[in-house]
Amino acid sequence: MKRILDLGNAVSGKKILAVCVMVLCLAGWVAGAAWAAEGKKLIVGLASDALTLDPQMQEETITNTITRHFYDGLLNYDAEHKPVPALAESWELADDQVTWTFHLRRGVKFSDGSPFTAEDVAFSIERTRDKINKNLVVTIKEVVVVDDHTAKIITNAPDAILLDSLARNKVLSKAYVTRVGDAETDQIPLGTGPYKLVEWIREDHVTMEPNEHYWGPKPSITGVTFRPITNAATRTAALLTGEVDIIGDVPVQDFDRVSKTEGIEAVSRPGEFLIFMHVDGDREVTPAIDLPKNPMTDIRVRQAISLAIDRELITRVALNGSGYPTGQMVTEGLRGYLAGRPVPEYNPEKAQALLKEAGYEKGFKVKLDAPNGRYVNDAQVAQALASQLTKVGIEIDLNLLPKSVFFDYVRPGDKSSLVMTGWSESVDAGAMGNVLFYTRGKGPKGGSNRGHYSNEEYDRLLDEADATADVTHRAALVEKAAQVILDDLGLVPLYFERDLYGKKKNVKFTPRSDKYILASDIEIE
Repeated sequence: MKRILDLGNAVSGKKILAVCVMVLCLAGWVAGAAWAAEGKKLIVGLASDALTLDPQMQEETITNTITRHFYDGLLNYDAEHKPVPALAESWELADDQVTWTFHLRRGVKFSDGSPFTAEDVAFSIERTRDKINKNLVVTIKEVVVVDDHTAKIITNAPDAILLDSLARNKVLSKAYVTRVGDAETDQIPLGTGPYKLVEWIREDHVTMEPNEHYWGPKPSITGVTFRPITNAATRTAALLTGEVDIIGDVPVQDFDRVSKTEGIEAVSRPGEFLIFMHVDGDREVTPAIDLPKNPMTDIRVRQAISLAIDRELITRVALNGSGYPTGQMVTEGLRGYLAGRPVPEYNPEKAQALLKEAGYEKGFKVKLDAPNGRYVNDAQVAQALASQLTKVGIEIDLNLLPKSVFFDYVRPGDKSSLVMTGWSESVDAGAMGNVLFYTRGKGPKGGSNRGHYSNEEYDRLLDEADATADVTHRAALVEKAAQVILDDLGLVPLYFERDLYGKKKNVKFTPRSDKYILASDIEIE
């Protein structure tokens, strides 16, 4: 009887197993269908929040990362920062070397369904002339609207990097911005990009969903949330506990831990972010030094500042090895990189001797403005700089500022004499110099010249570089300009960061050279 029951149970078991398999398959199909209907969601943890959602109001990596989801340029950058067609499908340069004709993509709409036309291109370029990114349009004389799908851009002189500038300058809706004004444009973006805004709660989250009117391939990620997680340990914990799918700026001390965690991967690549110091070496009186004459106008004092800094120690200790000491403005491969230029020497004894020679044997006191929470371990780096400079007699009054106020505080230069900051450059040292080191007040260039650097030869070289269509000639001019300012110590380069990310293993992500985390580049398996 028992054997019969056992046999019966075996038969019943097979039937039950078959039914279970059918049920599981059906459940899986239903779940898959629900997943397909709901779409794939992505949560990204960033080190800080966007400063604005208006792409022409700031030039800052995390802000650019978020606004890039909403806006396109006539061209966009690919993952290696090469300009590729976007709102313009094609273009040609006339024989006069100053007249560019752009043929615009047809059928493009803004996220509210309104049409994109050449009028929006002309409006966006003109609007940029009064914004923080005005350096991007400095060579543009006028924009001629030929018809809805054709725009001519006429430059004052040949411009070898116009396409790069147009890739960085985003196109806004003329009708929308005119109707709502700058304040609402700052809060509620309206662009032609792959996503549109759902909600922005400052310092908490930015959520977005696909733009149903997007002209390009529809993104596979149908819901995106960017969360600013300013505390480094909390950002790591959010990844390890599954609260977020990917994080940028993995704390250097956590990178090994992330790489060894099951289900999580650590990803890195050499970065383009230069951390450096602006030095006010030109104004006779500078605001953050209580002396009748600015000591830093003396090249020997600027040399002493550089010699006092142990870049190798800072990158090894403060960055846990995730940095590259440098004496350059840009990374190798970009115009303006100076082959064979060494990392500046660390020699505190020589620094003290130069200070004595310059008449500052007893040193002086200066305030160092630095961000807290913008760059990798920036507060620790600033503290290390303060310690090293103080040891040679340059007493540092450290002024650490949160990112939300740092850039507006230092950009005018009215309160600053010495600033630790950063810049990511993917075009060349000339594009960087036009923003940060060109003499203030001579035109739209130099808007972020926080150190008030002024050198006629440097300006002349940049102007000549901006007035040629010959890329080889531009490279030679930009290299000369880089040599001038680095020898003059108009900036004190410190190191390039290494870009560190952490992600769940089912998230397919390849780091970009510009450090942007773009949902449209990501797939979830």
